[in-house]
This record gives sequence, structure tokens and C-alpha cells, in this order.
Amino acid sequence: MLIPPSCDEGTTSGWFGVGQRTALPLRMMKHVQTPTLIIITGHPATGKTTISQALASGLRLPLLSKDAFKELIFDGLGWSDREWSRRVGATAITILYHTAATILSSGQSLIVESNFRVDLDTPRMQKLQAIAPFKPLQIRCTADGDILVERILRRVGQQQRHPGHCDDCSPADLELARTRGAIEPLPLGGPLLTVDTTFPEQVDVPAILHWIRGYL
Repeated sequence: MLIPPSCDEGTTSGWFGVGQRTALPLRMMKHVQTPTLIIITGHPATGKTTISQALASGLRLPLLSKDAFKELIFDGLGWSDREWSRRVGATAITILYHTAATILSSGQSLIVESNFRVDLDTPRMQKLQAIAPFKPLQIRCTADGDILVERILRRVGQQQRHPGHCDDCSPADLELARTRGAIEPLPLGGPLLTVDTTFPEQVDVPAILHWIRGYL
């Protein structure tokens, strides 16, 4: 189900210095097309990973996921508790922005996926924009609160996620997932599409792809 579109971890020190922008001759600048950064955001269990993978396949674009980087680090360095998970998350998001800067600097569009936070990720995106200009396009995933709680309990009970994430099913965390509503999109401008994944079978991926292609 689509809602019609409208037109915490750690710091980011370390990725900002990826490559210095080099002035191009004027004759070359005429042929340089600004790449698009497709930002998939949403709270945990809203279907970000499923949708981002489908879009990456359909658009044949690279996909960078914070959780994917986290799990590679867990596999290499091990895991322990939630504090360690947060520290790994800080490193993972730094790697995501570093890699995005490298790809965007080559003129290549790409997809990034995470539960991007307005307070932390707005300045990160602004730094990224400064060193590797891009056209932002956001897709916000959301779902009914009770469904989110069911998904969180199921994926923990069935061990569907890497144990390094240390997912918490405390009553307080579950109540927050149930009641906090949709994540706030980043104030970057550009088109925004909200995708309700409460009923996954109703998510029209071809329609999302068609919408995205209209801006590429």
C-alpha cells in the first residue's frame, strides 16, 4: 500500500575526508549528471531491508545497508552486549557514508538503507552532499504498531537476525515500537514516498520502481 508522495549512533569523523573535489574543465561539466541518492528509512521491522533489496535488484543499483556492515564487523570481531552493538553501529554508519561518498563521487547513483535519524543524519548527509553532490530521494517505510511488535517478537524468537544486534524485547521497547509512529524523514528536500508495509502482499514494488525511475 502506497501513500502518495510529496514533492545513533556515534560520530562521523573519519569519512568526511573521502577524496577532495577536483574542478573539471567547463566542457566536461556540461556532461556530468548529478547522481541520485535513494534513502530508505524507517524504524526497525518496517520492511526496509526487503524493500531496499527489491529496489536494488530492479534498478540495478548498489545498495549500502548499515546492518549489513554491522554484521560483517560482528563476524570479524565478535559480539557481546547492546553497548558493543551500539559501538559497532557507530562504525558501520561511518563506513556507509564513506562508501557512499566514494560511489557518488564517481557519478554513480545508489541506495542507502538504515533507520536514519534527523538529529544525527541530517548533518552527515549535508557533509556528504558537500563533498559528493547528489539528488536526494527518500522512501519512508512504516507499519501498524501492533504489527511491528509481532515482527520484532517473531524475528527474535526465530533468530532471524544476527545475535550481535542484541535485540531487546523489553516491555518498554515494545511499547515504544507500538506507539511512536512513522520515522521523521530527513529534511533534505527532494521527493518523498511513504510505503505502508503492514500488509506486505499489498506493497506494489513495480509501482515504487516506476515512481523512482521518474526522478532518475
